[in-house]
Amino acid sequence: MKSWRTLFIALALAGGAVSAADDAEAQVGVYEEEPQSLEDAARAREGIRISGTVRRRMIPRTYTVRRGDTLWDVTGHFYGNPWEWPRVWSYNPEITNPHWIYPLDQLRLLPPNEPAEPVDDGPRVASTVRSFGTGTVHLRQEGYLDDEALEDAGVVVGSPEDHMLLAPFDQVYLEFGEDLNETPHGEYTVFRIMPEDEREDDGEGQLVRIYGAVRIDSYDADNRTARATIIEALDPIERGWQVAAIPRQFDMVPPRVADRDLETHVAASLRPVQLLGEQQLIFLPVGAEEGVQTGHRFFMTESGDRWRDGLSAGAREHGALEDPPDEPDAYPTEVIAEGRVVHVRPNSCTVMITRSVREVNTGDRAEMRAQY
Repeated sequence: MKSWRTLFIALALAGGAVSAADDAEAQVGVYEEEPQSLEDAARAREGIRISGTVRRRMIPRTYTVRRGDTLWDVTGHFYGNPWEWPRVWSYNPEITNPHWIYPLDQLRLLPPNEPAEPVDDGPRVASTVRSFGTGTVHLRQEGYLDDEALEDAGVVVGSPEDHMLLAPFDQVYLEFGEDLNETPHGEYTVFRIMPEDEREDDGEGQLVRIYGAVRIDSYDADNRTARATIIEALDPIERGWQVAAIPRQFDMVPPRVADRDLETHVAASLRPVQLLGEQQLIFLPVGAEEGVQTGHRFFMTESGDRWRDGLSAGAREHGALEDPPDEPDAYPTEVIAEGRVVHVRPNSCTVMITRSVREVNTGDRAEMRAQY
């Protein structure tokens, strides 16, 4: 019997879903023996401990920018994780370029109407993981398209304007391919496919650089052309840029109990490519055709010896006094993060990370379990 107890997140158990409010109120539980794998938790009908230890401090609602500050620096200081800069940027829509913030600007560090909150900040004996608060993530500069979505993309082929660099309120002409699944209407995102050197080598699908948005005013089905108006431009838009119906706003949804087991992997993530902490997005190559629905939860897992996996030479060359013994045939599986499905396409889904203690990388295992 352990002489100490560990605080950990009590995730939803077999026997029913929990609401977002229930999830927040019951986020910390105390157990003497904590299941760490999905299988052990299901057998014991107890919560899953996401491995890791953290220390806590408070994030203020606002911060006054000082000379030399960047979003990277500010989120690194207050969140303990500089990769959170897109999250803070989403709270400050008046910032048109994340590379430029100015002294004396009032920077919002939390969503509206949300009180100051604790943040994970290093190791401690007792282990807690911050729960996810309700909110919205809005994609500004990067997005993701699976192969099917890319087939429906159109291209900016011309404009009645007499200048090269197009801006809001300019009219543009769009052309679409022959195999459209539906008639183009509403708002479309303007994008270019991200070069390979700006993303991970093993990523699937297409990461795209977002330049703005257009509103389709009319569509000529015979010629597959549309007249549209530019309604947003993060950078000047040019002829040749592509357009597609890319989801850019993701609202947290209540958890939904899964009715099946499903194993897959992380297909892609937005820049930055390593995700640590909550409210970051990853993409999985499974969707509605595999029974995935919004609210379903996926657990990111890993197994192995992280130190050994990262060695660039022998253990002794890295300072070890002894050569490590042979590794076992299989290591236990560790749950390193939980995510919730916030958008579903036929063959892919978008997952918002709700809890994590380690970075989630492209290629990591992702598992959905029945009754969770």
